[in-house]
Amino acid sequence: MYENALLTDMESDDSQSDSWTDLSGSLSPMLISPPSPLSPIFGSEMSFDTQSSTGDADLLGNKLLEAIQNLRDEVVTTRVLEMPSEPMPRAPQLHVLPIYARSQPKKFQQKLRVDPQIFNDILDHITNHPVFHNQSNNKQLPVDQQLAIFLNCIGHYGNGVTPDDIALWGGVSVGTVFNCMHRVMVAILSLHDEFIYIPSAQSNQMRRARTYAEARTCSAWRNGVFAADGTVIPLFAKPGLFGETFFDHKSNYSLNCQVCMISIYMMEVLTLVSL
Repeated sequence: MYENALLTDMESDDSQSDSWTDLSGSLSPMLISPPSPLSPIFGSEMSFDTQSSTGDADLLGNKLLEAIQNLRDEVVTTRVLEMPSEPMPRAPQLHVLPIYARSQPKKFQQKLRVDPQIFNDILDHITNHPVFHNQSNNKQLPVDQQLAIFLNCIGHYGNGVTPDDIALWGGVSVGTVFNCMHRVMVAILSLHDEFIYIPSAQSNQMRRARTYAEARTCSAWRNGVFAADGTVIPLFAKPGLFGETFFDHKSNYSLNCQVCMISIYMMEVLTLVSL
């Protein structure tokens, strides 16, 4: 009985479905709703056509690449990506240099590694160089301050020459430190022949230089007026002969490799003697 009733219900459902098909010619919209159209991407409608989908994908890729390029340009051109909560305090020391130059020249020399007279001489030579003059609305620092920043940087070593430390000492930004270093180096190198002076071999200056070199080094290096300290080479262990003399200020046993250039005059004399 239950089987007959179930078959009767199934037959009635099929007949009802056939009647709906006959009336509308298709499935009733009340049973299956058509899919909603896709939302447009970047203002263009998406189609199920293969060629249109490929074009939209290319457009989307170009938009993403353009957005990434714009973001990169913003990061590269922006000097400060995140503003600090409060301005960085600065205590510039440039204003005390004129006082040192007048009353305490030794302190002036400790900061800039030159005497005030030499500083003024260098300043007179480079002030009119075109690198210190431009048409920008942002004026440069005075040339004397740029020279002081440059001399303070090259006159020290280690942590004392980091751009941050020089910027704090001068009361300027790190970018200004780099600009000052670049400008002063350009100006000085353009005047190389005026700044570099080699006295003649028979002059009193050269004689004093040879005596000084012999007193500070050895007699064989007397004519090596152009000498420079080289790289420190650490040793594996303490040497057995005169070991303590190789102990340096960094608590290592090391050798100091030095290069000595003998003056041209003495090279000529040695050549004549050998002949």
